[in-house]
Amino acid sequence: MVTGGAAGIGRAVASRLSAEGAVVLIADRDAATGQDTAEQLGARFVAVDLSMLDDVRAMMAAAQRVLGGLDVLVNNVGGVVRPVYPAAPADHWLRMLDLNLRGVMLSTQLAIEAMDRGGAIVNIASTAGLGYGVHRAPEYAIAKAGVIRLTACLGPLRDSAGIRVNCVCPSLTDTPSSRRDLAAMTATQRAAAPPAIPAEEIADAVTLMLTDESLAGRVMVCRHEQPRRTLLPVCEWADYLDSLPTERL
Repeated sequence: MVTGGAAGIGRAVASRLSAEGAVVLIADRDAATGQDTAEQLGARFVAVDLSMLDDVRAMMAAAQRVLGGLDVLVNNVGGVVRPVYPAAPADHWLRMLDLNLRGVMLSTQLAIEAMDRGGAIVNIASTAGLGYGVHRAPEYAIAKAGVIRLTACLGPLRDSAGIRVNCVCPSLTDTPSSRRDLAAMTATQRAAAPPAIPAEEIADAVTLMLTDESLAGRVMVCRHEQPRRTLLPVCEWADYLDSLPTERL
């Protein structure tokens, strides 16, 4: 199942997984585009708003009904709509948090319950959630940072439940949404924007995360024309020292 799979990164991921032989269920609130994408890819489609708990439950029921169970979840849904925090009304920026973080947590929680034979989950975060730099949409950056931490926290599920949870962090990616954002910028803002990554490259990274059984709780950073970097979960210094052989201390 690929959430937010109607267009952009989600469509690229769904296309790649379909080409690999997977039976794919696309979940998106854009019913017209989602249905069209599913027909083109030979996939299935369910219309849902993943910021709503009842819709997440309906999505999981559709996975059971259409797929006969769930082996893979790609949490791709996300985005931000202006105005942004702190100028935006509270109900608006809270909805952005619901879409980008709460929806991912709900989908992941219910997917874990459904994956009684094990499985794999890949969260699509963003480089907006890394580091300490300023971001034009604080609610989006905060939510993506939460997705990154969620991924690391769920790493132990590989050993306890046979479910591997990993994360891909793209920088600016070439999608219909990012093209609209760039078109709305001033010439100076566009000049300062990084080059966009093809969405197909993110689909490649997702496929790697799904197929490499050694990866769990890892975060892969993808930037334009740079090697992918896989970040290890945080290691406490005291625990690291305890793990060293005595002769190295």
